[in-house]
Amino acid sequence: MLAERGDHMTQSIDLSTFRDVDGAPDPPALIRFLDAVKHQPALAELEHRLVEELRLRPGMHVLDAGCGPGTQTLALARAGEGTTAIGVDASRLMIEEAVRRAEGTGLDVSFEVADVKRLPFPDAAFGAVLAQTVFEHVPDAAAVTAELVRVTRPGGRIAALSIDTASAVLDHPDAWTTRRITETWADGFAGGRVGRSLHRLFREAGLVDATVDVRAAPFPAAFVGALLRPTTARMVHDGELDPDAANRWWTVFEERAASGAFVTASLWFLVAGTVTG
Repeated sequence: MLAERGDHMTQSIDLSTFRDVDGAPDPPALIRFLDAVKHQPALAELEHRLVEELRLRPGMHVLDAGCGPGTQTLALARAGEGTTAIGVDASRLMIEEAVRRAEGTGLDVSFEVADVKRLPFPDAAFGAVLAQTVFEHVPDAAAVTAELVRVTRPGGRIAALSIDTASAVLDHPDAWTTRRITETWADGFAGGRVGRSLHRLFREAGLVDATVDVRAAPFPAAFVGALLRPTTARMVHDGELDPDAANRWWTVFEERAASGAFVTASLWFLVAGTVTG
């Protein structure tokens, strides 16, 4: 369950369920989570930079791979005059939400259910491809990169933004337990550590002018707490974490969060490159 209070989240949200949104216990909560993330200033800046890296020109045909509820697809359509944007996602529910949000906008956008590992498009179909927070949820990032290259025209740009979940930083005095929790959280993703590999994967896929921009993005403590609670609950249930140790850890977490001076952050990797002829 997830609820929003301003820029904060309360209760908990299990991000590992993004691997199968339609089969998740509460898919609407995942959509609300994505909306809550959009209000985080650090990520909003990165999203703007991500679109800039595509170097869109008027009349381009653009793909948003792993579009979720379509927020970035709409942004792509607005970014260039005469731009046609297509959003694909493995989740039927996400696509239905994206279609609903696009209604009445007058933008040239469309959406369809598709697997980013096997896109239903011919070679060189797009002038630019965007992949935001997609690689974290796929087991074979190299195969997805190759597929994005396949559907991009020579000279076209591919830009991706991914969090490296294992890079989470928390100002907590119990470093040993903190490390165990954050590492276990990262292990719950198909590609929890993919951010640090994307630049290499882009170059190995033949992309030229490949660049990487690494940012440490802070997030509110309540936001991070909502993400980590399902992990600690599973660790206690599976005997990987002593219940008393978990309670002590959360007591300190909440005390420091209430102080207003509790630093939490993660590394985000913005990678872009150009497809060769």
